[in-house]
Amino acid sequence: MTSPAAAPTRGRRLYAPSVLGLLVAGGVAWVALGRTWASTRLAPQGLPPADVVVTGRDVAPLAAALAVVVVTAALAVLATRGRGRWVVGVLVVLLGVGGAVLSVLGGTGDGSRDALVGAAEQSPAFTGEDLGRVATSPWPFVAAGGFVVAALLGALVVRHGRGWPGMSGRYDAPSRRPVVEDPWKALDEGRDPTV
Repeated sequence: MTSPAAAPTRGRRLYAPSVLGLLVAGGVAWVALGRTWASTRLAPQGLPPADVVVTGRDVAPLAAALAVVVVTAALAVLATRGRGRWVVGVLVVLLGVGGAVLSVLGGTGDGSRDALVGAAEQSPAFTGEDLGRVATSPWPFVAAGGFVVAALLGALVVRHGRGWPGMSGRYDAPSRRPVVEDPWKALDEGRDPTV
């Protein structure tokens, strides 16, 4: 049986791994979105064959933007405290789920084929016929995995983030506390500083 005092300590241990995990998860999703998701070979009669490839950023550009936001959210976890950190955690959960859905739909649905048709139309070897055999890669699932990990880490931020330490308040705006009078100055003026 764990004591109530052990729970905040365990939660604090998750602070650095959560921030680093968000950086890695967003980076993995970003790298996976930059890899080839689908390709085909155009071989028209009388012309040399041409390979047409599309990356995840061509297929799901919104997912690429979400990967960048996940990386910046890791920095926002460092910079925020309390309720602000909770909001960042909720946003990361939503971004992770959205990015995973976009990655899977783009990689397995008609998104890759539509992007290939658009890329093939730019090629001089495209004569309007069917693309033929389309080769797909596992990179959409790697990107989706990065987003799922980001969503799970966002849930950790929501659960434990309020107990994590924040950045120093050194550069915060000054508060409106009354200025404490210097007791030596009061004595020099003949007043009692203890009153």
